Amino acid sequence: MYKKVICFVFCLIAILNLSSCAAQPKSDNTNYPETKRMVIDMLKTDEGKETIKDILKDNDVKKELVLDHAYVKDTIIQQFETKEGQQYWSTLISNPEFAGKLAKTMESKNEDLLKQLMKDPSYQSMMMDILKDPNMQNEYLDLMKTKKFRSQMQKVVADTLASPLFATQLSGAIEKAVKTQLKAQQAKSQ
Repeated sequence: MYKKVICFVFCLIAILNLSSCAAQPKSDNTNYPETKRMVIDMLKTDEGKETIKDILKDNDVKKELVLDHAYVKDTIIQQFETKEGQQYWSTLISNPEFAGKLAKTMESKNEDLLKQLMKDPSYQSMMMDILKDPNMQNEYLDLMKTKKFRSQMQKVVADTLASPLFATQLSGAIEKAVKTQLKAQQAKSQ
């Protein structure tokens, strides 16, 4: 990218030098500060800005553009620290499309972080405090009273009962309970 911008600036300088040579008698006095000022003035015009924008839109230039990771990191951190940056990020994250793409790219990292947190005793304690909170318990109870939740629970129970593995486990548990009960009754009667 820089190569093309620099090439563009040098082309402008060359054109200016050629045009200045054609308009005036030949002179060995090249006025660098004057040429520099003219190039800067040209770049500040609407045409100059549009030319630079066109150069930056070029796919080849975009491929050559390499962002310094430290610079990007510092810029993001600075944006988070300012009120304007915080407002920008909050509006950006409230956009469902952006939030979805951001969440998808961070999904594996978030999962790893959550797994690490689940092993942390202080995090576990905070989670237990949240779950024990009476307001949270009331929310759970209200959720369990909804028709949607009940129909889902019925479906889960029906699926579980239809499972051959569960049926085998259930019958084994019932047989074991009956045998234990019979032994207890026989021990009492003797």
